[in-house]
Amino acid sequence: MNQIDDNTNNLPVVSLDYWSDFAKELVKFANLKPNGRILDVGTGSGTCLVAATDKLGGNCHCVGIDWNETRVSQARDKFKNIDTITAKFHTMEAINLKFEDNSFDNILCGFIGFGDSYDFEKHQLIDNAKMKEIFRVLKPEGEAAFSTWALQQDIETARGLLQRYLKLRNLKTKNQIDNLHISYSKETLDGFKLIMEDAGFKKIKISEKKFKIGYKSIEEWWETMEIVAWIMRRTLNNDSNKLLDLKKNMLPHGIANFENKGRYTFQKSVIFAYGAK
Repeated sequence: MNQIDDNTNNLPVVSLDYWSDFAKELVKFANLKPNGRILDVGTGSGTCLVAATDKLGGNCHCVGIDWNETRVSQARDKFKNIDTITAKFHTMEAINLKFEDNSFDNILCGFIGFGDSYDFEKHQLIDNAKMKEIFRVLKPEGEAAFSTWALQQDIETARGLLQRYLKLRNLKTKNQIDNLHISYSKETLDGFKLIMEDAGFKKIKISEKKFKIGYKSIEEWWETMEIVAWIMRRTLNNDSNKLLDLKKNMLPHGIANFENKGRYTFQKSVIFAYGAK
């Protein structure tokens, strides 16, 4: 089980609402153009666009797309009472953007995952259509900014506990246990740079930044993992009794090494990348 860096005390802290924290971090370094058109790919509830409008005030025209219609509705609700912002939201797949070529001055793209574009373990391209679509709708001299996961230590720890539990209860084969998904798209600097270059991006800047997240109790950690570490629910078929059995047998000793002064602290590492057309 991976341990957090020894210098964790020096890492910046993110809250349990880390989506907002990372959205602000992404926007902080993006070269957003005043009065420009901004597209947020994988907008979710519109968090990146909230950060963008906070930076630019009313001087931008925002469009958000997401495949999840419920999340798109949430984004619409979030922006409908902000009279100073022009924002439109659409249910749409990132791989098939319904926009003309050269439509946006800036594109934001947070944590949509490019595992379908590039095999980050085998280090080879699969199908780079999604990144090429993003490049296509960007205006000449426009810039795209991306964030993606390099490490989520809390979620990987939950996966490790699940693997131990499955072995304890003899619920899966060794091969099935070894190959359980980690519940997020784990990517690399080299791989992400390659798919950007392959799509046509220039002036690429890419770096990894480490953060720490703290849970005030075992219960808070577990409640969060039940949501975000979806491989636990899927593997156990949403069986509440098995989930409770997993918790009873694997906690608290399973995360004891992450305890520090009454809080359970884990590392989250994010890749931030920027490129121009």
